[in-house]
Amino acid sequence: MAEEKHTPRSLRERIGLTVRANSPADLVTALVQVEEAGVEQTWVPFGPLQSPDLLTTLAGAAARTSHLKFGTYIIQVPTRHPVLLAQQVLSINSLAPNRFRLGLGVGSPRVAQSIYGVEVERPLAYLREYIQVLRPLLEQGEVHHQGQFFTVDASLPGPVAVPIYMATLGPGAFRLAGEVADGVLPAACPLPYLLDTAIPALKAAATTVGRSQPTVVANVLVALTEDRHVALDAGRKALAFQTSLPNYRNMFAAAGFSTQEMDAISDSLIESMLIFGDESKLKDRFQQLLASGIDELNISSIAVADAAQEASQLVRLIGSL
Repeated sequence: MAEEKHTPRSLRERIGLTVRANSPADLVTALVQVEEAGVEQTWVPFGPLQSPDLLTTLAGAAARTSHLKFGTYIIQVPTRHPVLLAQQVLSINSLAPNRFRLGLGVGSPRVAQSIYGVEVERPLAYLREYIQVLRPLLEQGEVHHQGQFFTVDASLPGPVAVPIYMATLGPGAFRLAGEVADGVLPAACPLPYLLDTAIPALKAAATTVGRSQPTVVANVLVALTEDRHVALDAGRKALAFQTSLPNYRNMFAAAGFSTQEMDAISDSLIESMLIFGDESKLKDRFQQLLASGIDELNISSIAVADAAQEASQLVRLIGSL
């Protein structure tokens, strides 16, 4: 399915919020509170593989909310067979019709092999076939597939209108998403790279196969401070993990950053993904980004002084837009 992008939407409808919590119960409570604050879109991280199951927790949140939309950021597909994932999606959609967005990605091939015994030597080929199995199960209620990674002959109750979003970093992932996904979730992508390299690759691939361009949800780090040095220090800490990973480093290199800039987590690298300021400045930057060719934002709060207070302030800001 392709999500409707032509109907004018309010600023609040185009800005989602990353929501994290330390336990399933706390996550459900946080999502209820976010809805009460007026936020309309949320993205919930999959978490470490030893964490409790995210989709089960979201089913609990679905039962306690009425209109909040939530998406997975992201389900690592080697963790479950596409038929099982389709069954889980059916359950959540029955509890929260038209409120769920399914974010998928491969994750670490090494982890897939060591924990689940799943070989993912060609991640994009694996993800393409995974979606080839999953989509007809959701949209048509059945699939008959024999491929390199999956042989499936299954039917389920359907159809359901749940859009499939793909985690994307490199141009190859954006091209694949243009062919098979309803939206993209580029995590920690420098915004100039997203606008100048990634989105053109996405659009070209979609056009080639006769599809409309998938929805682009840019991940933006936000620091609630007017002090640039404080914001940069917070951003440097927030990006320490990504700058250590080979797939992110390849993407940063494609965006024009040198090895030295990655190792140092340079100011220019941080500022390509981070916005900071008071509430008025943040709102202005949100509007500027959404006018630049990006469909939606996924806002991630990074701690400056008081993480809980700053996260609550950001919730109130987004809920009041």
